Formats: sequence, C-alpha cells, structure tokens
Amino acid sequence: MTAFGELLAEHSFAPGDPGAPSKAVDDWARALDAYDAASRALHRLKQVKLVPQLLQQGMSALVDLEARVAGEPLPQRLPPCFFDSRHGPATVEVRWAPSGGAKRLIAVCAADAVRLREGAPHLPSGHPTSAEEADSLPPRPDGGLPLPWAIGLLALLIGYAGALAAAGDVPGAFVAFVVAGNSGALAALSGLLVASAAADLWALMRRGHRTQATFARSAVSPHGAAQHVYVVTDASGRQRECPRAAGSGTGKPVPIRSVWYLPKTGGTGKALSSWSPLWLPLRILGGLPVVLSSTVVTLYLIPGRMIIALLS
Repeated sequence: MTAFGELLAEHSFAPGDPGAPSKAVDDWARALDAYDAASRALHRLKQVKLVPQLLQQGMSALVDLEARVAGEPLPQRLPPCFFDSRHGPATVEVRWAPSGGAKRLIAVCAADAVRLREGAPHLPSGHPTSAEEADSLPPRPDGGLPLPWAIGLLALLIGYAGALAAAGDVPGAFVAFVVAGNSGALAALSGLLVASAAADLWALMRRGHRTQATFARSAVSPHGAAQHVYVVTDASGRQRECPRAAGSGTGKPVPIRSVWYLPKTGGTGKALSSWSPLWLPLRILGGLPVVLSSTVVTLYLIPGRMIIALLS
C-alpha cells in the first residue's frame, strides 16, 4: 500500500495537461479508485484479502496509462498464476508438465517462473491433483533425526558403554549409556537454537527493517498447533510466509501485523516478529548456559570416563 501510494504521488502524469489522452485520464482515475478501494479494504477484516487484487488492478491501470502516453500497444493480459491465484496475475507463460503428463503452456507469476527455470520445487498447485502426481511429490520433512543416523549413534553409544565396562568402569558405562545420549542431544539442539538466534540477531542489526505483513490464511503447524500465516512481499516480488501462533485458534487474526524482515543473499528472506530485538538476545542468553552445561556433562562422560578408566 505504501509503495503504491508513493508511486502515485511521484508519477509524472498530469490529467489536466491539454495533450493528455482521454483514455490515459481514465486509466489514471482507475488507478486512484483502486488505491482508495484498497485503503478501505485494508481496515476491514472481511475484505483484507481483496487488497492485493485491488493493488494489482491499480498497477495494471498505470501500465496501461504509460503505454498510451508512449503511444505503444497495451501489454498482454494474463490470468492469475496457475499454481496459486493468491500470487496475483501471471507475468510470463512457460511450458510445464505434471508428473506423468504432457507439457502444456501455463501462465505463472515471476517467482514460480524462477523456480521452474532453476528446477526448484514450486508451490503446490491450487488445481486438483491426481493420485499419481500426489504420490510423486517429495515427502515433507518432519524435522526428526533420520532413522539410519539414529541407529548409528545408538550403536556407537552402546559400543562406547561396552568398552567402558571392559575397562573396569561398569557404573560409568551405565551412566554413559543412560545420560550421555540425552545430554549430547540437548547440547546439539540448544547449540543449534543459539546459533540460529545469533545469526538472526546479526542479520537484524545489519540489514533488518520493519515492514507490514498481511494475513493470508489460518493453518495447522506440523506439531498440530493452530496458527495464522502472514505474508510479506520482498523487493523481488516474492512472498515470504510468517506464521504466528493462534492460541486456541478461535480468535480472529489481525489483518495487518508489523514484522521485521531480514533480506538474505540469493533473493531469499525471513520474517520475524516485532518483538525479535528483545527475545533474540534473551534466547541467546538463556540458551548459552544450557549449551555449556550439557556440553560439559557430555565431555565428562564421553570420552572423559574412558580416559579416567584407562589412567587409573
């Protein structure tokens, strides 16, 4: 909304000029009407989803205006993005084939065009998907430790406990088997959380800026908790999702939420809550003692107990 308002305010077109084409004046009026309608819809919960569509209509009117002023033909009108109409009008037509199907020409947004060109997974299509195509989609990671790795680590822990018992430290073998795995996992997990918070805090101090996120939909997190999903549009036009816990799931979401946006290299980005400058340092300070204490316990058991057993 802010960017489009600035674009209108700084636009060089003057509808009162004698040489202004009449149809260009109509385009200018359409752009202003779209901005006014989007401003009203922005503050109404039931109409907030219309804001992107209204802004797109205003942008289309400005594109038509500039084409008429330059004496050029009007640009081609494409339908909404094939994969998700919430992406807005398509910008290009590409050839694409579903799993096991023939290639066809589809209209997609700029972000999905980049995904298809780079071979990256695109967002799920809003169109009905066949069972064959659904089966071919890659499984969603559940965030757990892969089974082969878990079995391998368990085997190493059992082997270490057996070696410790053979060295004469049977109580140490039992403690190492029971405690070392948990303390090591705690050290690794808390270390990852602290490192992630530190990286986000550093990016926030260097390149982070406040922006507005628009409510997109209500959803359920991978852990089964209700959440509201907000969307931030970055400078490249790509939409970044920012999920927020919805509590019991019965409360109505706020239409617009202030967030911190962290641009990253390669066109990616990340949206954080408005409280990030406060809770990121607290997360680091609270996690460091857990990392240090669990690491000390793990090192005492592995390989500390073995070294003590061999030296005694």
